[in-house]
Amino acid sequence: MSSSANTAGTACSAGALRYLRAAALTALAGAVYEYFSFGVWSFFMVYAFAFPLLLGALPMARLARRGRSEMPAAARSLLAAGIATLTVGSLMTGALEIYGTTNPLTLLYWPVGGALVLGAAAAALAGRRRQAA
Repeated sequence: MSSSANTAGTACSAGALRYLRAAALTALAGAVYEYFSFGVWSFFMVYAFAFPLLLGALPMARLARRGRSEMPAAARSLLAAGIATLTVGSLMTGALEIYGTTNPLTLLYWPVGGALVLGAAAAALAGRRRQAA
């Protein structure tokens, strides 16, 4: 393995650990919030940790395991923004559901977060094509 591949794998594994910590903190925050919600729970609050875990930690760990080069900066930034948007949207929707109300503005989190994640995928593919050329 070359030193550049090793460096890229290290960068991706650091990203995986960052997203794993974010997933753990989100799960802890959801558990604490629901503990004090007097038996009321929300699907959105329970599973908010899944966004940083499934969209961040697992793909980054897979890239690190394969020794792939690091994602372009634009893709990394878009992915982080998308994961944060989806996670916060899930937590906000869950908090409002537990409180017993709704807000139509929470519906904006899903298309915006999804668009950011898709933009990250497009930027990563464009970066990969540039590297191949």
